[in-house]
Amino acid sequence: MAGDRHGKHNTTTISFRVNSYEKATIEERVKVSGMKKQDYIVRSCIYNHVCVVGKKETIEIIRSEMREMSLVLEDVAKDLKSEKPVISEPVLDSMTERYLAFLEAAL
Repeated sequence: MAGDRHGKHNTTTISFRVNSYEKATIEERVKVSGMKKQDYIVRSCIYNHVCVVGKKETIEIIRSEMREMSLVLEDVAKDLKSEKPVISEPVLDSMTERYLAFLEAAL
């Protein structure tokens, strides 16, 4: 039965590899959805999309992430404007990838 996902006989494993951007995007979308990763991936594969109705807890997670993102971006901007920036190119690329994944998931 399609609705009986949490039975004792879920023994089949499906696995796949993704690049770092895809991983970050999936994880951000899962976080924003408030679902378990397995449930999110199964629904997105079966139904081709996941429709999430915002719960107070989910919205608070998004707000918290956005507040943190804002503070970090302010620090990065100050650092980049300084004479000797401390942030390296790979760190900046990694941050950019993570933030783009979050924004894509949130919007």
